[in-house]
Amino acid sequence: MDDKTGGPSGLDGISLYFIANGNVPVEAEGRGLPYDDTPGEIVDAFSMNVGRDHQEEIFVVHSFEVRDSLAEPNSSGKFYSVSVFYPSGNILHQDERSTDWFGVGYSWLSDGKRVIYRFPYQTKADVQQAIDSPFASLMIDGGNIPVRVKTRSYLFEESNVRSKTKKYLVAGDRAVVEKIAAGWCQVNYSGGAKSIDMWLMCSALDVEAKTKKVN
Repeated sequence: MDDKTGGPSGLDGISLYFIANGNVPVEAEGRGLPYDDTPGEIVDAFSMNVGRDHQEEIFVVHSFEVRDSLAEPNSSGKFYSVSVFYPSGNILHQDERSTDWFGVGYSWLSDGKRVIYRFPYQTKADVQQAIDSPFASLMIDGGNIPVRVKTRSYLFEESNVRSKTKKYLVAGDRAVVEKIAAGWCQVNYSGGAKSIDMWLMCSALDVEAKTKKVN
């Protein structure tokens, strides 16, 4: 309710609470939960065991409609995020590395003619597929993942479509992935005259066969 008018505020406040073994509900801890005081809905919330230690983690898929005046042009207008938490005692703590790995983004963006980007983690099935992917090790640990470029792909200064450059990699080029966010891969490519660290869409890459495994 709006404090001044007494009418509906049009804002859905959503917070995540954890009840451990019948104890008192405790609000989850984390930096700037994307659905605190944000209009929208929880698309799904579920637990999965991840990593070599099969640690239980809680995944929350959230979406909200961006106001027309604020929405990115040529976008769905629907913004998604995936937040990851791990239980410790009676409290859920945000797993910042994993949350950053999934990232945030519009469900799709277009260039006015065709869809050029989709947020890849919009459902529980998408999250499960991501956890089983060869890129999942970067969700938990650091390190690099050797990859090969599938088709000619333009490079981006940042992990968004607005930062596209004239630089590109061609099919067969080898690089290493250093970081992932919302379906974007930050790669280091040293096959040219000068080593570069830039971003491209992970869908443009194949993980080298020797590193492929289910985590």
